Amino acid sequence: MCMKLMKADSRTSDANNHRLTEIAIDLAYNKAKDIYRDLTGVVDYSYDSQYREPCSRNYNDAIRDLKQTKKIFRNGDYDRIADKVNKAADEIRDCKNLFESSYINDSKELKKRNKELELLCDVVKASSTYLRGDHNG
Repeated sequence: MCMKLMKADSRTSDANNHRLTEIAIDLAYNKAKDIYRDLTGVVDYSYDSQYREPCSRNYNDAIRDLKQTKKIFRNGDYDRIADKVNKAADEIRDCKNLFESSYINDSKELKKRNKELELLCDVVKASSTYLRGDHNG
């Protein structure tokens, strides 16, 4: 599933590890924003109120963490990427637990997208470990 998420982006075809990390961060950030927009947007998906508000806060925090991850990456501070992405992943896992406890049909799609986002965070963590010793990508 990780490879499917990454290969879906045309930028990955000839990317080195530095570029793959950058793309994974970008994909995670954009997916988090999309999910947040759906949770808080004008469109009424009739999301279960038991997770809509708390997850909106969690996703807002995850977006902030992923935005900071982008900045950390651009500054070349690769040692801090995993820690920052872990914070975003923790926020996402909190929502995963709420989605799992919901029996409302609309949570199925959110569960899937939440899992994809978790996987993207894992890709960022894994690929960033290789950047620590190779700052040239």
